[in-house]
Amino acid sequence: MNQTLTLNLIECIYEKGFDHQNWNKVLEELCIGIDARSAGLFFINFKKRTFRVLGEYGLPDDFITTYQKLGELDATATVMAALPAGSVRPAIDHTISKIEHPDFYSQLLLPNNVGYISALNICNNDRYFVGLGVHRRMEQTQLNDDELRLLGKLYPHFRRVFEFSDILEQLKDKEDSLNSALSRIPIGVIVIDRELKISYHNELASTLIKKNLGLTIENNTLKISNPSDQRTLRTSIQQLLDNNTTIPSLQIKRTPQSTPLTMMLRSIETEEMSLPFYDAQPHQVILYLSHPELCSFASTDSLQDMYRLTPAEAQLVIALTNGLTLNDIADDKNTSVQTVRSQLKMVFNKMNVNSQTDLVRHVLTSAHMYGDIIV
Repeated sequence: MNQTLTLNLIECIYEKGFDHQNWNKVLEELCIGIDARSAGLFFINFKKRTFRVLGEYGLPDDFITTYQKLGELDATATVMAALPAGSVRPAIDHTISKIEHPDFYSQLLLPNNVGYISALNICNNDRYFVGLGVHRRMEQTQLNDDELRLLGKLYPHFRRVFEFSDILEQLKDKEDSLNSALSRIPIGVIVIDRELKISYHNELASTLIKKNLGLTIENNTLKISNPSDQRTLRTSIQQLLDNNTTIPSLQIKRTPQSTPLTMMLRSIETEEMSLPFYDAQPHQVILYLSHPELCSFASTDSLQDMYRLTPAEAQLVIALTNGLTLNDIADDKNTSVQTVRSQLKMVFNKMNVNSQTDLVRHVLTSAHMYGDIIV
């Protein structure tokens, strides 16, 4: 086999393959070099049973969509998935497949004039399979020994690119998962320094700030409307950073009558969890924010839509879901407990429950309640 072709293909694999940006070009050069009709780079997710084409050359425009639907019929993958990574072999002969795999023959081989397929296993583990299929027409012949050896020479280079990409993808998935979890947990998270400069805040923290609860962000700096609370926060951060100890939680009230916003401080050094969402800097503190009306994923809008509750009734449900008692709610609303009980009876009727326990359980286990908390 031409050494120049081998080197050009290896160079193309590294140039075009990272980030899976242009496998089509790699397959084009391969097909032209060995007179193949077409080629495809196929990915199977074993857990999800999904089938994808990562790259193709010489196949019809609708083949990728077709393969996603008909991947279960792929006899090539069935043959090769039983072999370890690095295996290369003539996998399909149309004269045999016509008899042994009639659906595969009639729906994939015949419509695309694919008579012979030689295949290379690039990755084959318990999570996924990646294989290269090189196709020749029915009037051609299978790849010869030299051409199969070329595929074998390309294997370690394909494998390195996929292993590297897999590592990056797993790291990205892990970071995305952590970011997603932190942005959706019912606690506001803010990372801040002793000058109250913010380096990170999650979605719920933004929601709490927009709720006019006594906090604002100006020029990327956290501001508290009450000057006394502002000084207390600064002092607490300073003490925490100097002594590396946990400071008791602070409560911020916009007005004497309003429900307090609770703020707990932890230093980065004492926090156990990893924080992938920002570049760690020394002398920073994590603020955890919570508020009774916003520490559930259930929203007043979704409750009103689903059960035809009034805004006051929806707020009552959220407050109960987050652990407040009827007395707490009456105090917060500056009303009587009897008024709250009357509202609760209306809620029971509308939501078809008989007790506070049933009400809370129903809300917490209703998947349609867990929408984004966005204001």
